[in-house]
Amino acid sequence: TTHVCLSTPVPRPSLSLYPGKEVALGDTVTLRCSVPQLGVWVVVFKEGDGKYQWHWDKVEGTAEVSMRVSTRGFAGRYRCGYEIPALSWYSELSNPVELVVLDPSYPPPTMSLTPSRCVRTGANVTIQCHSMYGATFILHKASSSVPVQRQRLHKGDTATFIIPRVTQA
Repeated sequence: TTHVCLSTPVPRPSLSLYPGKEVALGDTVTLRCSVPQLGVWVVVFKEGDGKYQWHWDKVEGTAEVSMRVSTRGFAGRYRCGYEIPALSWYSELSNPVELVVLDPSYPPPTMSLTPSRCVRTGANVTIQCHSMYGATFILHKASSSVPVQRQRLHKGDTATFIIPRVTQA
């Protein structure tokens, strides 16, 4: 098979998750692949897993798949790519997005703060999260679904997050 090299670089596709990268079991998540070319062939897939992949022909800007997250097996890294069929040209893969599946059957982790009460502006705060299960810990500010920090533990069951130079916010 001969592949054509384009003289001007074409932007790679972009993959995003809606409503966000973290969903509870039973929720629906939409994977949205935005492509810079019209009429292309698009694939969205989970890395390392041939079970989760979707294909579209003649995409005009965006390809979407909505899926009900019924098992923890949906968790993982997803990417997308596209092909210009007339040229047999393949794009670079999109940015990876990590889908985190929250399972309400597991008890939530416990948290502790140091210092535990009043904190001066500019001081560092240490937050420890403990769980019997280990895994990945995601620290959120109560008013936002965007993670502040994330820590994956390969051993142990306590994640330590440091918030440097805290402000009133």
